Amino acid sequence: MGWVWSVAVVAVVGMMLLPSAAPCSCLLWHPQQHVCKADFVVFARVRRLTETPDGNMAYKVKVKKLVKGSEKVELSLQKGLIYTDSGTCAAQLKTRTSHIITGNIVANKPRVSLCNFAAPMRSLTPKMKKGFRLLYKLGCDCPIMSCHFWEQCPKANFFCPWETSREKNDCQGRQSMCLRGPDGTCDWLRGRLYTSCMKTLRGRANATDTNNTQDNRIPRYRQPSRFGYKRIRGHGTRPRRPFRPRQTISRIGYVPKNG
Repeated sequence: MGWVWSVAVVAVVGMMLLPSAAPCSCLLWHPQQHVCKADFVVFARVRRLTETPDGNMAYKVKVKKLVKGSEKVELSLQKGLIYTDSGTCAAQLKTRTSHIITGNIVANKPRVSLCNFAAPMRSLTPKMKKGFRLLYKLGCDCPIMSCHFWEQCPKANFFCPWETSREKNDCQGRQSMCLRGPDGTCDWLRGRLYTSCMKTLRGRANATDTNNTQDNRIPRYRQPSRFGYKRIRGHGTRPRRPFRPRQTISRIGYVPKNG
């Protein structure tokens, strides 16, 4: 029986050494994708984080407007509670602040996690506010594909390539939405701020490429030869003709002028 106790002790120690919670991993989604995939979207003021009688964590909120949601969702929000996960996947909402919150109904309860879109209203651009109120829902039949893992975004007329997903100034995420046009193709909605933002990003990218090209330009004398050797400054010029004795020069019909 001694070996049984040894195995049990090792198992308990191993569990104690394991991290208490695994990191939360979320897919990178455009705000429009969050709206299209969510069960509800609300404008709400977050009051506080509280623990419910059944031991769950929930945000006490005052719903100002239900942007997306069925009657079932509306009934579930009447209590003014939006439940959240525990641990690393818990939603990080600021108390006493108005938010736009997207979430899902799980076990007849509205829930929001770190992977849902939930942000203070003051952090949204005017275009994003218009998107959450109406325009994002109109574009749910147009897919959006993030290109952060591609060297170059593919082009097609049946989806919108999200080229700026990893940029600090995310033009397509903060200044546009993907909508289907009269001809049936999907494209980013263009506006003055979106066009200006994209022009700035492309100009910065072209300037970076030009600087990299100039920095990587190798001086001629340092260019490697076709044999793989590096040329040294001063080499490659025609060598001086070595001095020849008079007897050798006289053999080929030349004699020194002073000879």
